[in-house]
Amino acid sequence: GCLTYLPNEAATVIETVQSFLASDYPGPLQVILAYNTPRPLPVEDELREIARRDLRFQPLRIEGSVSKAQNVNAALAYVRGEIVGLFDADHHPEPGAFRRAWQWLSNGADVVQGHCVVRNGGHNVVTRLVAAEFEAIYAVAHPGRARVHSFGIFGGSNGYWRTELLRSVRMRGFMLTEDIDSSMRVVEGGGRIVSDPGLISTELAPERFGALWNQRMRWAQGWSQVSFRHVRPMWRRAGAGWQGRFGAIHLLAWREIYPWISLQMFPILAVWFLRDEPTLDWFVPIFLATTIFTMTVGPAQTLFAWKLAHPSIKQHRRWFLLFLVASTLVYTEWKNVIVRTGHLKELMGERAWKVTPRSARRPAGEAPGGEERRSPDSVGAPLRGDV
Repeated sequence: GCLTYLPNEAATVIETVQSFLASDYPGPLQVILAYNTPRPLPVEDELREIARRDLRFQPLRIEGSVSKAQNVNAALAYVRGEIVGLFDADHHPEPGAFRRAWQWLSNGADVVQGHCVVRNGGHNVVTRLVAAEFEAIYAVAHPGRARVHSFGIFGGSNGYWRTELLRSVRMRGFMLTEDIDSSMRVVEGGGRIVSDPGLISTELAPERFGALWNQRMRWAQGWSQVSFRHVRPMWRRAGAGWQGRFGAIHLLAWREIYPWISLQMFPILAVWFLRDEPTLDWFVPIFLATTIFTMTVGPAQTLFAWKLAHPSIKQHRRWFLLFLVASTLVYTEWKNVIVRTGHLKELMGERAWKVTPRSARRPAGEAPGGEERRSPDSVGAPLRGDV
């Protein structure tokens, strides 16, 4: 199934629906497009025509909805399968995705998070940067964190749930990152979330820094909401162990503190340079050790991201070089600024949702009729769990 704010996704949603209906899942497949729109749109007629031709598809307009969470919760009343896949409406899962997800869910996992791959990376500098960054996130950070910290997270799309668990957890519309909030509640309740970098779905990256800023601002502010609400329950949860507790502090507390600590680097270095005495000694052991560690983290992360990247991204080595240089010089601090701004917005109670713009555009080198452009939400549910 799919979740979408239709005015923003009208250009891509038909391709997305066709992609789901072309899935090679061996059992019955139910595809629900749960969407909200403030006004009727011509694309709705196309969706109804597809539903008339293919009974597996159900367009579901959620009246009064203003959020992805409301779309998910409403769609759950119509889901008949044992497992449900949640996707943003620009996502196109690769063949075999539902089958692979079921292998996890039938062997003890409650939620499995897949690998989101940017398919419009060649469009401009912004999409190239995000394409490489997503490999660092989904090919390295998510599976690595799940192993080291003993719990994974659901990132909002290309995630597969046991239907009954999702019905019990549901999504909270007052949270800006309802996906992370639901993840924490699953883990706190003893559920198991795994990350599978081989479970591929392609998506569309924002194409302008303004759109990227708005997207990351929502993520940052939403993460801060989750951190304040869940850091204590995650620390105290039964059976967490030292790995789980360390992971909770690193994921929820350190991520909120670090952007403010990193800000102190600038006045400290300025004072050292402006003072006549004592002379700045660059070879203080602790200073030298921390500097070497800090300067090697970025290259190491980029190298692992490239080595573990999806083949469609791995072939573009320059994208990873761009990511490394940008992160070292400006991109990391740019994201830290967003986190600090998100904290201030949260303290002031400013929680307006800004939709990420999407446009239908075929990526360079893709054959006509291929897929392209991104939307906020989508859900696909096999009617049976057996494959």
